[in-house]
Amino acid sequence: MTDTTDRLKAQIRRNADEIARLHGRIHETVRKRGQSEARRQQWQRACEEFHARYDRLAFPGGLDGAFERLAAGDPETMEAAICFVELRPYFFRSGYLFEKLLRRARHAPLSEAQAARLETVRAARDAWRAAKRMSQKESAPE
Repeated sequence: MTDTTDRLKAQIRRNADEIARLHGRIHETVRKRGQSEARRQQWQRACEEFHARYDRLAFPGGLDGAFERLAAGDPETMEAAICFVELRPYFFRSGYLFEKLLRRARHAPLSEAQAARLETVRAARDAWRAAKRMSQKESAPE
């Protein structure tokens, strides 16, 4: 792996942890928001912080415009997309982002090595889906 790849993967992991922390803060405060005005304000601040920071944390370089940068062939965005789908981080809406990046990266001008890495992720996802379907068929009542 290159230094860029390692740096991007570390950033994606840190950002995913921060999104999960911010999202968890919303869930912690929502339960008590009806107890007092101060508790409602704590919940409101947690929501505001989550929404204010989500775009920047969800994808390196920011989620806003990421797909345009990917389609335009921005090298950092292309590498970030491959790193993201390889890691498949777990946070609020990350599954949707994973699928969208996987679809869009296929049409981006990737290097040969990046295209091979993307195909490895796609093959693993397809195998997982096939196994899941098979498992569901086996456990379905007749």
